[in-house]
Amino acid sequence: MQTVTFIHCADLHLDSPFKGLSHLPENVLRQVRQSTFQALDRLVEEAIHHQVDFVLMVGDIFDQEEQSMRAHMAFRHALQRLKEHEISVYLSFANHDYLKSHTFPHHYPSNVHWFDREEVQTFPFKKEGQLLAQIYGFSYENRAVSIDKTSEYRKTADDCFHIGMLHGSKGDSDHVPYAPFSLQSLKQKGFDYWALGHIHKREVLSTKPAIVYPGNMQGRSSKETGEKGCYLVTLTEQETTYHFLPLAPILFEKKQLSLTEWDKLDLLADNLFELATQASDRTVFIQLAFDQVQGEQRNWFLDRHMDDMIDYVNEQAQKSFLIGYKWREAASFNWQDGGAFMEELSKAFAAEDITEAIQPITSHTEGKKWVHTGKGLDPAEITREAEALLARLLRE
Repeated sequence: MQTVTFIHCADLHLDSPFKGLSHLPENVLRQVRQSTFQALDRLVEEAIHHQVDFVLMVGDIFDQEEQSMRAHMAFRHALQRLKEHEISVYLSFANHDYLKSHTFPHHYPSNVHWFDREEVQTFPFKKEGQLLAQIYGFSYENRAVSIDKTSEYRKTADDCFHIGMLHGSKGDSDHVPYAPFSLQSLKQKGFDYWALGHIHKREVLSTKPAIVYPGNMQGRSSKETGEKGCYLVTLTEQETTYHFLPLAPILFEKKQLSLTEWDKLDLLADNLFELATQASDRTVFIQLAFDQVQGEQRNWFLDRHMDDMIDYVNEQAQKSFLIGYKWREAASFNWQDGGAFMEELSKAFAAEDITEAIQPITSHTEGKKWVHTGKGLDPAEITREAEALLARLLRE
């Protein structure tokens, strides 16, 4: 019976600068910037431990267009380690590390097969002389691929497993439409497995056939919470199995706190200190969100007491760090107390179509990365947050 076992990963983003965390102490920031390399090392260790046949790396291997020498060397070293254990590697490049941006030549070891053009190519995988799989994919030549590439994936007549590598997004998704595809078009290709990349959230789009996003291997901000890693996949003639393997040395979490539970600043400080010093086998970065802020509690934020508190907590922390916060007042501002000017503002909020108001941002190439525009978009919630922010700034 034919069987292949492989690891499917994507979006390694080696040497990510983690710009949003630049305020952290230097020793902590150094640890953060090492995390993508540590995730790569763990990937190699898992591949060796599970004795996989090959590894699929589906785009955005590097984080930046101009790759650093450090990232280049670390990657080549990882590939060489896999070669020593006779593990093949199939890799593609995408919007972050497109072909025309490459800084260094591709002097990869002989176990590596990389897609060197934007047209879909096919690489065979053979074991002991027997053809077990055909692997299809392409690399981005420029920063973006805006067309559906599905039609270029043409299944060969070989009696083996057929695996597609595709760094892109569903045509109806909320993400920037790189290499857009439809789920139905992928299913119609008759492939055994679709190894996707680009979306940093782990998701199985289909089980028959398996169409899978592994997510990225290391979260890079508080927007990318939870475990990150890769999938260990086994294909047999009867079934497809896939098991998630965590790789990230650093985790991001969000913590919601209602200030109705604390009426004294020092009691809240004790709670945050406990939160940051809790035992953990990995480094955890926590984004705080405070609800029901009222009365004197507003001054905790306006007078920067919360900032001082978080700085102190982080100085004492060993594994968990507080990386920022948002806060929301318990009640909306009484616009009628502010005279004619405030009354006009309140009318503007009541009349404005928030979806139309934020359209210049959501339609902008860079802006849409930072604004959630999906079905979960709540115009009323955005309006409430905007009112609270404006009221706070006016009071300040």
